[in-house]
Amino acid sequence: MDQQKLVALLQACQIPDTQKVKAATAELRKNFYPHPESLLGLLHVIVSHPEPTVRMLAAVQALRLVPKHWKNINAAQKPEVRNQLLQTIVSEQDGKCRHGQSRVIAAIATLDFDNSEWADLIPNVTQLATSDNVVHREVGSYIIFSLLEANPTYFESHLATLFELFTKTIRDPQSRDVRVNTMLSISAALMLIDVDEDEQALNAVQEFIPAMVDVLKDAVQNDDDERIQQAFEVFQSFLAYESALISRYFKDLVQFMLELASNSAADDDVRCQALAFLAQCVRYRRMKIQGVPDMAAQLMRKSLMILSEMEDDDEEDDTTPARGALALIDQLASDLPPRQVIVPLLDDFSKYATSEKTGHRRACILALGTCAEGAPEFVSTQIGSLMPAVLQLLQDPERAVRYSALVGLIRIGEDLADSMAAHHDAIITALLLNLDAASSDQSAKQNVEIIRSVCGVIDSLAEGLGSEVMAKYGETMIHRVGSFLSHPDFTVKAAAAGALGAIASAVKSAFKPFLKETMEAMSTYIMVESGEDELALRSAVCDAMGRIAVGVGAQEFHPYVMPLLLASEKALHLGNARLRETTFILWSQLATVYEDDLGDSLAGIFNGLFESLELEEVDDFDLSEEEQGLVADKKDKAKGSGDMDDDEEDMDDDDDDDWDDLVGVSAQALEKEIALEVLGDVIYASKEKSAPYIEKAVELIAPFAEHSYEGCRKTSIGTLWRTYACVWEVMEKQTGQKWAPGLPLNFEPIPNIIKLGEIVTTATMHIWQDEADRDVVTEINRSVASTLKATGPSVLGQKAMMEQIITVLGTITTRCHPCQQDLGDEDENQDDVQGSSEWDWLIIDTALDVLIGLAAALGSQFAEIWKVFQKPILKFISSNEHIERSTAVGVVAECVAYMGSAVTPYTATLLPPLLHRLSDEDQETKSNTAYAIGQLVFHSEDEATYLPSFPQILRSLEPLLQIQAQRLQDNAAGCLCRMILSNPNQVPIPEVLPALVDLLPLKEDYEENKPVYQCLHKLYAAGNPTVQELTPRLIPVFQQVLSPPEDQLEDETRQLVLELVRLVQK
Repeated sequence: MDQQKLVALLQACQIPDTQKVKAATAELRKNFYPHPESLLGLLHVIVSHPEPTVRMLAAVQALRLVPKHWKNINAAQKPEVRNQLLQTIVSEQDGKCRHGQSRVIAAIATLDFDNSEWADLIPNVTQLATSDNVVHREVGSYIIFSLLEANPTYFESHLATLFELFTKTIRDPQSRDVRVNTMLSISAALMLIDVDEDEQALNAVQEFIPAMVDVLKDAVQNDDDERIQQAFEVFQSFLAYESALISRYFKDLVQFMLELASNSAADDDVRCQALAFLAQCVRYRRMKIQGVPDMAAQLMRKSLMILSEMEDDDEEDDTTPARGALALIDQLASDLPPRQVIVPLLDDFSKYATSEKTGHRRACILALGTCAEGAPEFVSTQIGSLMPAVLQLLQDPERAVRYSALVGLIRIGEDLADSMAAHHDAIITALLLNLDAASSDQSAKQNVEIIRSVCGVIDSLAEGLGSEVMAKYGETMIHRVGSFLSHPDFTVKAAAAGALGAIASAVKSAFKPFLKETMEAMSTYIMVESGEDELALRSAVCDAMGRIAVGVGAQEFHPYVMPLLLASEKALHLGNARLRETTFILWSQLATVYEDDLGDSLAGIFNGLFESLELEEVDDFDLSEEEQGLVADKKDKAKGSGDMDDDEEDMDDDDDDDWDDLVGVSAQALEKEIALEVLGDVIYASKEKSAPYIEKAVELIAPFAEHSYEGCRKTSIGTLWRTYACVWEVMEKQTGQKWAPGLPLNFEPIPNIIKLGEIVTTATMHIWQDEADRDVVTEINRSVASTLKATGPSVLGQKAMMEQIITVLGTITTRCHPCQQDLGDEDENQDDVQGSSEWDWLIIDTALDVLIGLAAALGSQFAEIWKVFQKPILKFISSNEHIERSTAVGVVAECVAYMGSAVTPYTATLLPPLLHRLSDEDQETKSNTAYAIGQLVFHSEDEATYLPSFPQILRSLEPLLQIQAQRLQDNAAGCLCRMILSNPNQVPIPEVLPALVDLLPLKEDYEENKPVYQCLHKLYAAGNPTVQELTPRLIPVFQQVLSPPEDQLEDETRQLVLELVRLVQK
């Protein structure tokens, strides 16, 4: 081994000359690193070279080579090497070199400990850590951290000794480094603690928390950025383990972080890190936050105050306390019950909206918009009372306030456009006034923001704008927005394109007069092939054209579809990630419009999506030399020293999924998430035409169910289930056979369906029970539920599928599923928790939808499964949360409808809570209850139980017939009719029927037309005098329901009404 040559090459790697660095690196990899002697050479450089940068590089490379070569070093040489390393590190003056050398020592020790060697290292390092010499203590404490990080399990039986040492070093009187190193060591040791078995270790760690807070305080007071960052990272690491480790001081810690974040005199970066920690607490300790009285409200109010500090020139991507507060508000709204976090905002909204301070007025509307994204259902119930203030902010004299109001309204509109229907006219007026105010100098930055945001509001609201508003303002908006397609600012052009696409999608055929002009104005942008801004605009235009196609329909869009498809295929090769994703979305939109009529382009679409799914995922991160060494060490440990090929030359090609998780999601994975979703859209829309591509599609999709990125897991599962449903529907169409409820199946499916079902259910069962991401679980629930309703019991015959569904639904309905737990607390039972965020409730809501799917698929056989779920559903019916009550009552109704007379044994259990909910304070719950009681009395054969309650039911239904909200009148009418159908002699028809006819035709819930006209038919057939007297009032009703809209009546009910008309005419 030529030591001088090795040193020269290492020095050459420091020269700022890319070609020389590449040449030196290549020679090192080829001629040096494959040989064990190179490790000794690097270690010699570490202990002897005068230049710190060379010593550091040698440490980085040695760290990579230790797992490969240390075992091949002559045993007689090793003691001297170890001693030299320890002696050198004590005298090392450069901090980074000291850390690099510590990691090399730890890597060697990891291998030595396995062979019962270097027994004196721990005593020597402990002696250093307790030395009177402060430098020795700093060295010793960092080596201990490196050892713990490299090989934590070695210390499993030495925790008591370690923690005794840490009790001293965490309070080192002279060195901040020793204190921070101790914090890092405590963090590395957390994984070793069994909180249920090792109470001594648990208590020790809990008592470190106050001292660690003092370390952070000291670092903050001394503006020590590096130590501040390290301390925050340690506190973050606690959130990944059992909450017991931090629970004793959790409230105090959150309070400290909140005070730190709220301190406007503190450094912005410190405040941002405190806010980030609080956001992580809300995400990973939501149950603990929820359990501390008034904590969520404090977090919201303080966040609102911090948000009010936002500067006029604040950008969305800036890292500022105001932006950190907005992120925390987003987390609060997404993860905690609305009553704990949204109500405090609403309480203060008026005060902020009318404040003299510009920042306050901006803060309240930005916070409201963010909360609307996290808790849309709750905010929708409050938005009516808030809109006067929102409209006032849209017309505020300060441009910054108007801009914030527009941004807030964009977010509100995405989910609540329908809820603001009464204010749409006023909103459009305010938007046009803002455009007028920004028209003086349209290229000025502040005016550009206003114009772009007005377009954004139109984009988000368009789908909910009523026909009257569009008739009044539609043409004006199209012309005003269309003029911005020639604006000099690319972002304005893109926003204008988005708004036009949204308008077209909303008004549909009414957009036809503007189609040609709009497409011509956009067409020049769809052909650009270079420039970042230009390609971003092309992406926005691509998306807008897809929405226009959805709006105007296949025939009107026909002249543009083939050129657009050709351009889209070329777009994939322009190297722009966003353009690739919008191209995929365009394909989804066009497949929806043209279904199986895309001709030869279908092959190109499938091939483009397949190529995306086959992309190699590459991480591209800029790391320092020290970080590179750490990464290499982590990769080598993951790979295992015994697994490395001695001939392997490229030490940088190791792969490690764990490291992927640490650094984030690759660009390729984000693209694949879109491609997987679109693939499902295209398959389902194309039906039979997708058959040649199904096999390869499934082969590519299935592995993504276990991808490290949750977005890919979610979309792959959804697409697999949609593919199954598509193939099943095609089979039914081709064979003329339809599934019937119950097992065994009423016919044998074709072999490829059975095989596909096996693939889909296997992929699902593999992750459903243990998946920790709530969005993935929600998507699985949705997919299984919709497929059960569409394809019946076909998948339930797959091995263990029925048992798995029942088990998973059981854990979700009792809030015991991993995705419903705080991180690290997966074994805790949350069944007694009152209230949840809307996203957490959605997990349960979709699980209950799976239960309905089972009922649909099994029919009367479902009665046995109902036994398992009756108790948790009855608990939801008695919940304090109205959304839980209304949902649970609706589930009862649907399940009863599907299981039919098999519900009879459960009548006595179900009827009392339903009777109670018929007078619920929440209108949605009352409406669903009317529907449920109607189903129960119609299907149950236990007349002895339900007939005595008829008078009470009738008394409760009477006021509901007068309430025009939440489908109350329609469901009450349906309930009355089912009562008459089941027991006509128990209902006072002369009193009831006139009131019922007054409600006809039904306006909202067309499903209830079925029992209504069955009831009328039965009464006519029986010659009932009351119905005959009401004939003059019923004839116009029959005429109206037989007229458009067609979806008023199902085919069977339509025939019944036609027969009624014939009966009346006779």
